Amino acid sequence: MHGTIGIDPGIGGAITLIDEHGALLWAHRTPTIAPSKGSKREYDIPQMRDLLTCAFTSVDTLVVGIEKVHSLPRDGRVGAFSFGCGYGLWLGLLAGIAIPYMEISPQRWQATMLAGLPRGPHTKTSAVRASKALFPTIPIKAKADWGLADAALIAEYTRRKHAGTH
Repeated sequence: MHGTIGIDPGIGGAITLIDEHGALLWAHRTPTIAPSKGSKREYDIPQMRDLLTCAFTSVDTLVVGIEKVHSLPRDGRVGAFSFGCGYGLWLGLLAGIAIPYMEISPQRWQATMLAGLPRGPHTKTSAVRASKALFPTIPIKAKADWGLADAALIAEYTRRKHAGTH
């Protein structure tokens, strides 16, 4: 069986696994460590590794699409550092486990996966709508789960691209 992972690398992001037919196999919010009093959430690196290892060992071939992120002028220094840190952690884990990956800009996957849907300030809600249409069982129940939508759509974009159907 062929599997495709999609990763939204932010602290509020997610990782999803779909099969070669585009069926959602699992979806998880980015693993984090609960903050202690007065601190912020941190990435749970061992759990991140475990999710990748689980996917790697459960399929015959695996490819990953990860959103290629960069900071924006409106991002604060701490937020931009944290976002970049997550991106780097995912890339390091993928390289360490020897899983092939594609870096995909948000503009590229959104142009395909959100075609015909409102963008700009509505991009996130459009992503939730599109992901629920493609993956009816995706466990999006609250705004905190919205990273699942992006990760699932990145996975589907990657699957199509890798299969040559995009």
